[in-house]
Amino acid sequence: MPNEDIEELKKELKKLSPRDKVKKLKELEEKRKTEMTEIGDLIKDSEKELKTEKVAEEIAPRPLEINIGRLFEEEAGRLERTAKEGPRAAESRGYMPFKQLYNDYTQLQSMVYTSMTGPLTQTQLEAVDRIGERLDRTKYQSASSEVANILVASRSALYKIRKYAGIERSNF
Repeated sequence: MPNEDIEELKKELKKLSPRDKVKKLKELEEKRKTEMTEIGDLIKDSEKELKTEKVAEEIAPRPLEINIGRLFEEEAGRLERTAKEGPRAAESRGYMPFKQLYNDYTQLQSMVYTSMTGPLTQTQLEAVDRIGERLDRTKYQSASSEVANILVASRSALYKIRKYAGIERSNF
């Protein structure tokens, strides 16, 4: 508080009764204590920020010089290899491509109705077995919830076909 404010406060206090003076001074004292507490908290927060920044600087990796041309050379070979492997690599890891999954689903959907109305042919039974084995080996891939939904629907259709056709399977 500047000296001028103190002088003004003294003049104001002289006009008050002793009881009011004490009350006013206690209010000022409480206000100052609150301000000091807030200032102390701000100081502590600022010190924490400084420590955090210091730790972040120590932990952060140093930027390295990057030769962009070399990156593209390495990436080109890897990209071509990945493109050639394509669907085979995905299937070997247990993931089924969307197109195959959708084809299996539509094929199973058509056989569900057939299995409800009568017996399946030998060709249809073999197709059910092939699709069933493929679905059993397939893992969910988080790339698309639509693919996961079709996989679940395909498994449901397969279950219905097996149920109506009287095909027993230990997995279900």
